[in-house]
Amino acid sequence: MKRVELYGRVRYAVIIQGMSRREAARIFGIDRRTVDKMLAFSVPPGYRRKKTPARPKLDPFVGLIDQILEDDTKRLKKQRHTSKRIFERLRDEYGFAGGITIVKDYVFAARQRQREMFVPLIHPPGHAQADFGEADAIIAGIEYRTHFFVMTLPHSDACFVCAYPAATTEAWLDGHNRAFAFFDGIPLSILYDNDKCLVARILPDGTRQRTRAFSGLQSHYLFEDRYGRPGKGNDKGNVEGATGRSCTSRPQRKCCCLFMGVSRRARQWRYRLYDRVAIAPRAWPSYLEPSVALICLSLAEVA
Repeated sequence: MKRVELYGRVRYAVIIQGMSRREAARIFGIDRRTVDKMLAFSVPPGYRRKKTPARPKLDPFVGLIDQILEDDTKRLKKQRHTSKRIFERLRDEYGFAGGITIVKDYVFAARQRQREMFVPLIHPPGHAQADFGEADAIIAGIEYRTHFFVMTLPHSDACFVCAYPAATTEAWLDGHNRAFAFFDGIPLSILYDNDKCLVARILPDGTRQRTRAFSGLQSHYLFEDRYGRPGKGNDKGNVEGATGRSCTSRPQRKCCCLFMGVSRRARQWRYRLYDRVAIAPRAWPSYLEPSVALICLSLAEVA
């Protein structure tokens, strides 16, 4: 096998200096086809198979193995098949005549393909995430368990927090109203979990059937509603992190809150221009105007 240094010299001579392939083969003392391979690969590619190796004993049973592994994803972990158990089923129920090693190798590779993949987080401007959290607060000298609505714009890390006595449908709707007023516009889309105040049920194809109240909110503001996978909080990690910071920003004492609107300091705290130009200002529906003053605060106040 030719060394990497020779690959670099040949590629530099042909690609950079303009030497012909025939001349490079003559000067470096190699075959013309070797020059073509060096131009196709920056380093020696090693052995390459021309076709997938045949598995005459295993191939007729690959579909059965895949089906078993697919069914296992819906079972508890301790009830799933091991590689040995799959081999025994193939041998006893379907007449498999091969060895256990080829079954183990295929099952291992198939499970690797089923594992959850991770990609770099990129948040385009104008898209939001929303969630509810809990924290203890002292109001007029009395400690209360508050439920606070959090909406974030991950692109700029802008955040709005508004606390309520309970995480009800009315709190969800009013939280959106106040957040849109705070951000001076409507996000292009908002990512949620599958809260029962928003999602009546999840259909077999994964489509979310909205509740009537949330459907009215979405129809009025015309933002796209998106949802994370059930039980996967990392799908909306930005707002989950903001919710955690809201609870732990004052670890040595309870948060002291007042019944008030968004404070002047919070309104002065704005987000980057990229998010502001990406969200669209629209009118607010009259039926969402709050009838009573609620607890509102910004992360800027409790940091």
